[in-house]
Amino acid sequence: MSNPNQPPPQAVANLPIGETVLGAFASVAGQLGLVARAAKGAFLLLVMASLISLALPAGGSSSLFLVLVSFAATCHFGVNWCRVMLLGPAGLPARALIWREPHWRFFGHGLLLFLVMMLLTLPMTFIGSVLAGLLGLAGTADAGPGLGVALVLLLVFVGVLYVLARLGFIFPAIAVEESYDLRLAWQHTAGQGARVTAALFAAGLPVVLAQLALTAFLFDSLFDISITQMLPAPGGELPTAAPPPSDSLPQEAPSVFAVLLFDLVAAVTNFLSFAVLFSLLCLAFRTCTGWVPAGPASLPAAPRDEDRDGSNDGF
Repeated sequence: MSNPNQPPPQAVANLPIGETVLGAFASVAGQLGLVARAAKGAFLLLVMASLISLALPAGGSSSLFLVLVSFAATCHFGVNWCRVMLLGPAGLPARALIWREPHWRFFGHGLLLFLVMMLLTLPMTFIGSVLAGLLGLAGTADAGPGLGVALVLLLVFVGVLYVLARLGFIFPAIAVEESYDLRLAWQHTAGQGARVTAALFAAGLPVVLAQLALTAFLFDSLFDISITQMLPAPGGELPTAAPPPSDSLPQEAPSVFAVLLFDLVAAVTNFLSFAVLFSLLCLAFRTCTGWVPAGPASLPAAPRDEDRDGSNDGF
């Protein structure tokens, strides 16, 4: 490149899918202490929001408040962890609860992409429903609605991942305070969309399945609620009415300890899951754009064939 301080006009390397996925998981598994440090401020936000919500009247406003704070906590963690991945441990801010301009940009772009993903679910649901009908998976006596619903959910999941694959580079760039926008993210993933989507799918599917299994286990062990009993058997029909309370719900309210333990485990697993996601985006960002930090840093190796020369911070 003639000017290393300017972003390249297109991807500088093809993304190796397998190496990137393995690198994302290895980056998290090998740096659990740094994950905890990066999540410290976000965890404090969640704790403070939970305490504040106790004083709020129960209803939609309280729920919306908790959702927004949870989203902000995820963004706070995302900025911190992307900085670790791209700048090394020194990239972590000294104060846990610091909230600066990059956090606002991360939050704003996160909301924008979330809205885009939600809008995308409509056409993907329609396409999935049509395909399920053409393949004979919807409403048959043998298959029931299960396979058709699974196909719709799979297409929605892939569609959401594609949006994240094409626009997700904005998050690592914001974290290291690069002058970067969605146009550049789309430009740098041109020709790499399928690769990044496949990498996100390979990393995201086991994470989602593991979280669902853990949630079912926690509901069963802590609240005596069996999620599997609420689902239809393979080939069966979806229930048209709620089951009797005695069949699916406990007779006594859960203890405070059980609720707190569930919230704690859920928060930890969410941070670990997002750490894998942000790690993958950072590795893909470095590979496809050729971004390098300003000085020496202890970074996971970017999965690419050749190292890029240059010592300037940026592209």
